[in-house]
Amino acid sequence: MLKEWRDVVGCPYCCGVLESPDGDGGVLRCRDCGERFAVEGRIPVLVRREDAGRLAQFAREYQEARLQDGWQRLTAERARALPYGQPPGYPPLYWEVRRQSFCALMSLMAREGPSPAAGPAADVGAGIGWLSYRLAQLGYRMATVEASRDTAFGLGAAEQYYASEVPFLPVQGDLNHLPLQHGKLGLVIFNASLHYAVDLERTLQRSAQALRRGGRLIVLDTPISRHPRPGTGQGDRHLSRRELQAALVKAGLRPRWIEVRRGLRWWSHQLKAWLRRDPTFSFPMIAADRT
Repeated sequence: MLKEWRDVVGCPYCCGVLESPDGDGGVLRCRDCGERFAVEGRIPVLVRREDAGRLAQFAREYQEARLQDGWQRLTAERARALPYGQPPGYPPLYWEVRRQSFCALMSLMAREGPSPAAGPAADVGAGIGWLSYRLAQLGYRMATVEASRDTAFGLGAAEQYYASEVPFLPVQGDLNHLPLQHGKLGLVIFNASLHYAVDLERTLQRSAQALRRGGRLIVLDTPISRHPRPGTGQGDRHLSRRELQAALVKAGLRPRWIEVRRGLRWWSHQLKAWLRRDPTFSFPMIAADRT
């Protein structure tokens, strides 16, 4: 399966083409800079050596925080139902918001595309890969990029989707040094992940470079506040509309902000935050086309 993706995934150092030297399927080598990368089971580990320790620490801390919050590993049945259902341990509003965003995404793509014929797609910061699974069901050729290989909340949990015979490629990769070649993708999606980017401008620049001309980048479920501010303390933060707009334009993208219809529970949550004088935020959808 990896052989079919060598026209899309690339070196995290230089975005060069990856090859298997001497036919060794367990090692990939960059044709341009010579860097080598391991393949662990189904997952090519396309991270820079200097980033590996930081990403491993992030995965451990993320898992610990989520388990403390009461999140639980999903059964295969619950994983394949996402974003529908109410998995145990998650806040009641969490999957309600994710469903609303997913429905808005499906509506946008049905009206405007891009369609699967526009080229391969990347789900960046994909977690367990539930959105990749959904899009692959619709015929999209999905590269599922995630920093963690954790078996609860990272790519290790994507095993639950493989038996479905819906093909997508799981790739361990860093948002800040995306392992994607230039000009190959029709679609890049950040699904509740862009707010984890350490360098927002670099991440969007690499993403824009990975798109074909006329390709589209979509941002979902990234918290947008009036001013940038800290997030949950797990490496994330709230972005401001102004900084995200500026970074998208600087990357050569033409962004459009789309409000997503939210339910009564969301607005009740916002009202309570306002009454406590806590900063409020929103989860708009941004569709940004490469110019």
